[in-house]
Amino acid sequence: MAPCRSWSELPKELISYIAKCLDTRTDVLRFRAVCCSWRASVPLPPKSPKLPMHFSLPVNDPRKPIVSAIISQTVVYRIAQPGFHAHPNRKSCFIRVEETEQENKFRLVNPFSERLIKHMPANFPKEINHLNFRVEELTKGFSIRLLKDDGSSDLHDNNFWTRKLKLASDFDSSYKAISISSGQLRRARLDTYTTDIHWCSLDTEVHYRDITNFDGKFFMVNIYGVILGMDESFYTLDEVHTSLEQKDWECERYFVESCGHLYLVVRDFLICPTLVQYNYTLDAFMTEAKDANVPVKFKVYKRIPSGDQRSRFCWVEVNDLGDRAFFVSTDCSFSFLTRDYTGCGGNCIIYVDEIDNVERLRKFEPIEADNDKEGLKQLKNGKVRLYNLADQSSAPLALFPHYLDMFWPPPTWLKWDQGPSNA
Repeated sequence: MAPCRSWSELPKELISYIAKCLDTRTDVLRFRAVCCSWRASVPLPPKSPKLPMHFSLPVNDPRKPIVSAIISQTVVYRIAQPGFHAHPNRKSCFIRVEETEQENKFRLVNPFSERLIKHMPANFPKEINHLNFRVEELTKGFSIRLLKDDGSSDLHDNNFWTRKLKLASDFDSSYKAISISSGQLRRARLDTYTTDIHWCSLDTEVHYRDITNFDGKFFMVNIYGVILGMDESFYTLDEVHTSLEQKDWECERYFVESCGHLYLVVRDFLICPTLVQYNYTLDAFMTEAKDANVPVKFKVYKRIPSGDQRSRFCWVEVNDLGDRAFFVSTDCSFSFLTRDYTGCGGNCIIYVDEIDNVERLRKFEPIEADNDKEGLKQLKNGKVRLYNLADQSSAPLALFPHYLDMFWPPPTWLKWDQGPSNA
């Protein structure tokens, strides 16, 4: 039998080839941490320049049409105990963090909204060493926080004017950006050396619900289901797809990337047209019914090659996600594999019910804080739910403890490590 050889003795050509197959900066950092030989063979991956960055944001407020804001990058990680795949009884969890202006410093973000966690769980570590866990980067996003008059960021205030912001995946000294602001689609070039940004409206005729990056393009979907694919470099339309439903209707829509493919998740309100209506002024779906009385139906579409030279891609409806689950919300969507988790069957959508209540607005009642000292209120009030694609049933996520444990609260095994931090 040939003697075992050290991983550090792999040929440099093979090490370089493996490194090129790694998808995220986190993967490259963990790869370089294996040994000195691997670290010397693979260069340090580039960081997004000048993030967080300050910029100007147009808002629909005649008293103050331009406000100052800050853009930060957010990342959703899956953190698992060592030996997770070899021992299915070992668990994993999702955490969402936001970059700060201090190197390697992050803030914990509510997994179900863009708000920061105000009251940190007692067991949450001050430092997380990537080498002590299996760390997988699931998705990236960008948060926008308004600045106070003194220049400090209002860390616990939501940005109500911009629904979503996406930056081009390829950058140099500036970013090409697409945003949905008050339902309208806007574009801009964010120069890292100035905060003077000119936003241009791309479409003011119809409201948009989601945007994402995929395959070197910005993808956008409006409230009626029309999908646009725009080249990131030149803002030129490359794909146009008409509504995927038989009847145009105002529905909630989310993009999800999974296994190298782009999906569109649609919450179909055509099944309850008298219960839920879209309010163009508030840029929100509204109802007078109690949440439990609103029927729920989701549809999922997948972008695939069409074989047609004129239209290279098309969207087809899929009824089975296999052993994967989708998580969707206004500002964050991703997919994950469920077969490694006991009691998690897959083929489901975990979603945040973001329909607002008309009665609350009539009484001028404030929206409940996202979290308090006892936990996240979205979970308490049943706003985070699980939809089963097979039987089309929907129920609060709190009724599915195996799924709930992945999101909140942070597990007890995620302890503070005294060693050097790579978080």
